[in-house]
Formats: sequence, C-alpha cells, structure tokens
Amino acid sequence: MRHCKYTWLLVATLLGIITSCEKEQFDKEAYNEYVDYEFMVDNMDRSHDWNLTKSDTITIIAPATIKAVQILTGTPYGGNEVEIAAEGVCYGDETTLAYTIPSIQTKLYLAALSPDGKYLGVTPFDFKTKSIDLTTQQLYIGTNLKEPTPQTFTYLYEEDFPLPGDFDYNDIVLRISKDYTESSYQVVLTVKMDAVGAAKQIAGGIHLAGIQYDDVAKVEIISGEQMDKNYPMPRRYISSEESLIKGRNGEAVVNLFEDAHWVLLKNKNTNGSITRMRVNTSHTEIENQMTTATSVTTTYCITFKTREMARGLTFDRIDPFILEEYNGSVWEVHTYAYKFNDVLKDIFRGNQSAYDNHVSWCVVVPEKDFRYPIEGMSLGTYNSKSGEIFGPYSNFSNWIQNHFSYNDWYKNATRPQLLY
Repeated sequence: MRHCKYTWLLVATLLGIITSCEKEQFDKEAYNEYVDYEFMVDNMDRSHDWNLTKSDTITIIAPATIKAVQILTGTPYGGNEVEIAAEGVCYGDETTLAYTIPSIQTKLYLAALSPDGKYLGVTPFDFKTKSIDLTTQQLYIGTNLKEPTPQTFTYLYEEDFPLPGDFDYNDIVLRISKDYTESSYQVVLTVKMDAVGAAKQIAGGIHLAGIQYDDVAKVEIISGEQMDKNYPMPRRYISSEESLIKGRNGEAVVNLFEDAHWVLLKNKNTNGSITRMRVNTSHTEIENQMTTATSVTTTYCITFKTREMARGLTFDRIDPFILEEYNGSVWEVHTYAYKFNDVLKDIFRGNQSAYDNHVSWCVVVPEKDFRYPIEGMSLGTYNSKSGEIFGPYSNFSNWIQNHFSYNDWYKNATRPQLLY
C-alpha cells in the first residue's frame, strides 16, 4: 500500500460515521478519492467488472444408451488434464446444462458417458453453441484417457473493507470445486482454505445467488468435518453452526466458518484468546507473526428440491464471502458481482451507491492452482507518474486499466519469487 497522504483522523472523519443513521454526513467523493489514491493501479477502467469468466447454456439431445453428459474444458484423451464445467443425467431425455468457463476459452468438449460411467467419446463445440444432437453427432474416442477433475476456482480476499488494504489479496485464500453425484438433484462443493493473511477474526460462507433457502432440501458434509469444529469462543459473526442457513432476504447460505484462524491453527493463547498469525503467506516464519499450516478441506453436498435448480448452479452464482469487523460493525466482502449484497448483515442500509468505486476486495481466478502474492505484495501495481509497473503479475495492472484486455494475466507470473 502506498504511503497514505491522509491521516487516520481524516479516515475516521470519512468512515467513522458509515454506520451512523445520519447518512448525509458521509462524503462519498472524499471516500472514493481516498480509495483511488490507495489502490495499486492508477487510471482504473471505470467500467471494470472484475470478471474473468463467461457463462452460457446448451441443450443436449441424447439417445437412451447415454446415461450422462459432461461439458469439459478440453479433450480428456492424450493424457490432458481437463475439468468438468457441467454435468447432467440424460437417459434419452433432452437436457439443458448451464456452465461458466474462463473468458479466454473458446473451445469446449461434450463427453458422453455410458450407464456404467465409462466415457463413450467426446465431440468439440464452440462457446455459444446452443444445442448438440448426440443421436446424429459422431463421437471421437481417443487413447490414454485421463479422468477429468471437478472445475475449481480460486477466491482471494482483502480484509479491510470499506477501507483500502494492501491489496495483496491473501487475507483469505479459498479454492472451491464443483462436482456432481448420481442424483441430478445434487451438487457437491469442496472448499479448501489455503491461507489466512489477516491479523483479525474473519468468518466465511457461500451465498448461493438467486437460490432461496426454501429451494434447498439440505446441505451435508460428506468429506472432512465442519471447518470450525469445536470453536471455543462465542459466535458473533455467524451464530448458527448449521451447514445451511437463511440469509436476510431468504437466500440460501452455506455456513463455512466463524474464525479462519481457528480453521488453520486451532490454537488458543494462554489468556484464552485465539492465536492470530498470518498463515501460509510468507516464505519465512516469524515468531508470533508468520507461520505455516496444512490446508483444510471440507466437502458439502447440496441437495436441491428441483433438478433445474441443481443444474443451474454455475460458478457465476457461487458467491463465497467473508465477514470482518470495522468500526464496531460486521461487514461482508463479496465477489464483485455481489459486492453490495447484505446477505447476513444489514450494513449498507440502502446506501450501497456511496461505495460504488469500482474497486473489488475480492478477486476470482478461474484456475485451481493459482499462486497468490506473499504478504504485503500487491498482485500488480502501476504508477502513472513514473510509469513503473511492479508486482508478481505485471499484466494485472493492464487488465485493471482495460477490462477487455489481458484477461489471461493470471497465466503469466512475471516475478514468481513474490508468490507463495
């Protein structure tokens, strides 16, 4: 983060009254100027949507000999490692699949599976193809089949919202995979916590956007255990321990954890408080400050009340969010598409537009093994006065300045030594 030209007194003046009933005291212009100054990239694209993906639907017509179909990110033959973007059961029926893929991807593959789960072959298709008829379409069968894996996205968070942070986006790092079961009513989400770069308590959940609590029959943990199992402190961010909870507007929320430090460290200090160190964000351990720990993984099976709801759950409707404290209130940090959703806490009180500065406190990368920055190192910086570009991903700053370009910035680390 740059050296701030504002004093903390000014920051308190700007933000200290955010939760006040007297909203007219809030100076939107001054706040946005402050965020702009502290943000790591000058000349930000004011129409930026922070989106590295695209979504569509496709209708499949299949003969009775095909049990299921999958949308794959590549061909599984030849030993290629590919992911399953969507899956549906057919058995002779017409089925429509919704999917989300990286915006840089143009070609996909449709795979057909037999009743015993074997791959019958694949056929390529282009994004935006609306239908494929497998009763007439010839399938390609190759050699050296490698089983496709569940599609996985990486979610990176800043803890300081509504204040600007250091924008290293490692305060919480989650990797979420989406998979399927034999039931067309179910979707499986596997959540892996890799890092906690925050120094304060952070809670977390998954907002299922557009899906009501009453649309979900149940959420069960089928692998691993409750991420914050045996949490020894009072719960103030997410009071319930149930895996499925109801949001303020009736939407479904998967309850992940009350305290990220407890998830990775599960350690109390002698005074009874939770140990708070930055975890898995530094190449060097520092006593009482930086440490390492094994990632924690939990798998949730979501059973919907309709097949259509299950098939419609794409990554663009999966909104993992964190909860953190500022100025005595609990704030939610969402993916940019849902930045202003008050899912569990009524913090904006209808004043969302005051914080519409086009900056995101969450970055979603459609890649399972994306390497995130070490502590204090921004994803990429650009100073318009000096022309200097710095950071582990140089093209990140180019993408921030023009969201139609460099959508592959996460594929090219220019300073990998600055990554964990």
